[in-house]
Amino acid sequence: MQYRIRTAVAATAGLSMLGAGLSSPARAAAPDACEDAGSSCTIVSRADVDGDGVRDSVSQVAWGGQADGTGKITTRVVTADGERMSTVTEHDLREGAGYFGAAEIDGEDGYEIVTRTTLGAHTAHHQVLTYRDGRLTSLQDPHNRYRWITDSSAWSAAGYERTTTADGDAKLLTRTAVDDDRDGDYTMTLRSSSWNTQRKTWQRLGETTRHDLGEEEVRRAPWWRVPGLPYGV
Repeated sequence: MQYRIRTAVAATAGLSMLGAGLSSPARAAAPDACEDAGSSCTIVSRADVDGDGVRDSVSQVAWGGQADGTGKITTRVVTADGERMSTVTEHDLREGAGYFGAAEIDGEDGYEIVTRTTLGAHTAHHQVLTYRDGRLTSLQDPHNRYRWITDSSAWSAAGYERTTTADGDAKLLTRTAVDDDRDGDYTMTLRSSSWNTQRKTWQRLGETTRHDLGEEEVRRAPWWRVPGLPYGV
């Protein structure tokens, strides 16, 4: 199975600033999530994380590398109004892990921060961080997993597609395809889930499984199909 791969584009739009002039009020300093975080800290996004309509500062720094290639990554957010929060994630320090993108995934206001924690030969695991009541927390996928899984190989594929329901609610389609006997016929399971704003979790709408599918029919399965996130590795 072959798919066209696009390289990632970081979402790093700048912050709006007050105009210059003698009559203008003093210009406030833009939030800096790398302040006092050391030279290895990197600003990875200027997305609106807390959902107030103003872009925030998001940084990451990798540390604690071990001989087996594992380590930790600290994600820090400083909101436009000065609120500060951070979280530490265990991840694989090999090439390909780290910040992946910022996108609106769940049905709450604000962007989620996606970090790829592992990248194997064809399978990747991601942590999706979301803002909840002044802190960063991991958002589960529609299968109640804390690591979101994407995959693309000659015999398997998995991914997420974000759409909306007829009422405008956030909706995720999860596709998993596999060719167990490697004869060119795939079995694909499609689950649709909508965002429950009261419970702040995914609610299953339905699930179907189709058999004996060809390669052309499973090309929508792999990787992320979410506005703001790159498609592919």
